[in-house]
Amino acid sequence: MKVRALGIETSCDETGVAMVEADEGGCSLIAEELATRPEVHGALGGIVPELTVRQHLEILPRITLRVREKAGTGDFSVVGATSGPGLAPALLVGLAFGKALAWAEKSSFYAINHLEGHLYSPFVSRGNWPVYPHLALIVSGGHTLLVDAINPRERSIIGTTRDDAAGEAFDKLARMVGLEYPGGPAMEKQAYGGEVGNYVLPRPMKGAEGCDFSFSGLKNAARLLLEKHPELAGPGLARSHFCAEVQAAIGECLADRCCRALSQTGRKVLTLSGGVSANQAVYRSLEEAARRSGAKLLAAAGGWNTDNAAMIAAVTARRALDHLAPNWETDADPRWSVALNS
Repeated sequence: MKVRALGIETSCDETGVAMVEADEGGCSLIAEELATRPEVHGALGGIVPELTVRQHLEILPRITLRVREKAGTGDFSVVGATSGPGLAPALLVGLAFGKALAWAEKSSFYAINHLEGHLYSPFVSRGNWPVYPHLALIVSGGHTLLVDAINPRERSIIGTTRDDAAGEAFDKLARMVGLEYPGGPAMEKQAYGGEVGNYVLPRPMKGAEGCDFSFSGLKNAARLLLEKHPELAGPGLARSHFCAEVQAAIGECLADRCCRALSQTGRKVLTLSGGVSANQAVYRSLEEAARRSGAKLLAAAGGWNTDNAAMIAAVTARRALDHLAPNWETDADPRWSVALNS
C-alpha cells in the first residue's frame, strides 16, 4: 500500500507545505515549499503574531499550489496539519486550511503534533521510519526537551527547560550584542575566529540531578558581563570570543543532560532535531556526549532539522498506513504535549 500525504506546518513564523510518498518500507519527499520572513520579524525584535498570521493567510494557498505542481500530479489521499504546540493564531490558520483542503479533495485529515514531527525527522529525512526504543533531544527556539521514545504508542518527557529554550537563549544573547534575528545562525557565524575561555560564562544545571535544562542563569551572567565589557556589543574579536563562549556553554549544558538521560534510560540511539541542531559546535558537543555514553547520534538531515512541513507529511502518512481514524474534530492546542501513553 502506498500513501501520498500532504503536510502543512504553521506552528510559528514558517509557512510550510510538503508532499511525501510512503509505504511500510519508508518515506520519500516528493515536493516541498517553505516560506519565512526573518527580516520582518528581526526588525521588530522577534515574532509578531499578527504579522505571522497574515503571512500564513497570504502564502499558504500559493505554496500549496506550487507543491502540487512540483509533484507532477497534485493527487494525495490524506492531509495533515500541525495543531500544536505553537502559536495559537498561527496554528488555527494551518489547521483550518488543511481541513478545508482535505474536505474539498475528499481526503482524510489528521491533526499532527509538531514535536512528533521533530521526533520523526532524524529517521524520515533518510527515508526510514523511526526505530524504537531511542532517546530524542528536540532543541529549538521554542522547545528544549528530552523524550524517551519507547515504542510508537509510548513515550515520556524525561527532561525539559525550566525557563528559556536553548534557541530562545541564542536569540536573546545575540540581540544583547547587536546581532540580527534569528540569533543562532548569526551567533554561529560571529563565533568563527573566536576562542572559548576568553570570557567565562556559567553552565547552568551541569552536573545537577535529573535531566532538566535551564538557560536563564546564562542569560543573566551574559548581561552582567556586558555591563563590565560594553565592547562585546560591537563588531570585533571580543564579540567573536563572546559568541564562541555562548556556543560552548549551551553545547556543554545540552551534552551533560543527554549523558545523564542516556545513562538513566540505557538507550543506545540519541536522536537530534530542531533548529539549534544545525549549529555545528552544538552538534559536535552532542556527538561526543553520545560517543562517551556508548550511543549513536542520529541528527535530522538537511532542512529537516528546522521547522518544516515534510516531517508533518511523514507523520500524516504513518497515520494513514496504520489505518488510524481521521480526527476532523481536533482543535488547535498551543500546549499539546508530545508525551504518549500506550
